[in-house]
Amino acid sequence: MKKGKDDLVSALEQEVAANPNNVVAVHRLALAYWRSDRLEDAVKAFQKAIVLDPNSFELRVNLGSLYFQMGKREKGIEENKKALEIFPRSAEAHANIGAAYLEMQEWQQAADYFKKALAIKPEMVPAWTNLTTVLVELNELEDAVAAGQKAVSLAPTFGLAHNNLAVAYYFSAEYLKAKEHLQRAKELKYPVHPDFEAKVEEKAAAQEDGQ
Repeated sequence: MKKGKDDLVSALEQEVAANPNNVVAVHRLALAYWRSDRLEDAVKAFQKAIVLDPNSFELRVNLGSLYFQMGKREKGIEENKKALEIFPRSAEAHANIGAAYLEMQEWQQAADYFKKALAIKPEMVPAWTNLTTVLVELNELEDAVAAGQKAVSLAPTFGLAHNNLAVAYYFSAEYLKAKEHLQRAKELKYPVHPDFEAKVEEKAAAQEDGQ
C-alpha cells in the first residue's frame, strides 16, 4: 500500500514539475502528500495551489483541516475563515471552525458556528453531534437533547451520537433514556466511559424504583 502511495506521489511530482501552474495537479499533489503523512510537504503544496487560485474556498478548507490535524488550531481557524470570506455558505468551513472552538472549550463560539453550518446543511450529522456536547456545556439542555435526537435520527448507527444524547439526557435528569442510548452506543462499539456508565446505571435504577 505504501509503495502505491509513493508511486502516486512520484507521478504527481513529475506532473507538477512539467506543469507548475496547473492548480489541479498541485492540489492533487497536496492531497497525496497528506495521505502519505508528508504533512509539511502537503502544507507547502496547498499554499502553492492557493497562490495559483486565491479564490478557491475548497483549498482553504482543506488547508485548514490539515492544520487542525497538525494541532495548529489558530491557523486552521484562520484558513477556514478565509474560505468563508470567499464562500460564506460553506457548511464545512463553519463546522470546522466550530470543532476547533469545541476543542478549545470556547463553547458559545462553537455553538454559533455549528448552528451556522446546520442552517446551510441540516443533514450534517457531525455538527449535530458536536452541537449536543456544546449545548450541554452551555446548560441549554432542552436544545442539547433536541440536537442529539436529530443526530440519532439522521445516523441511527453512529455510536458517538447516541453517547452524546445519553449525556444530554443525563444532565436533563432523564436517566432511563440516558441508559437506553448509552447501551445503544455500546452495542455500536463506541467506547463508553465506565465512570459515566456507572453513574447512569445508578441514577436510572433509582428513577425506575421511584416510578
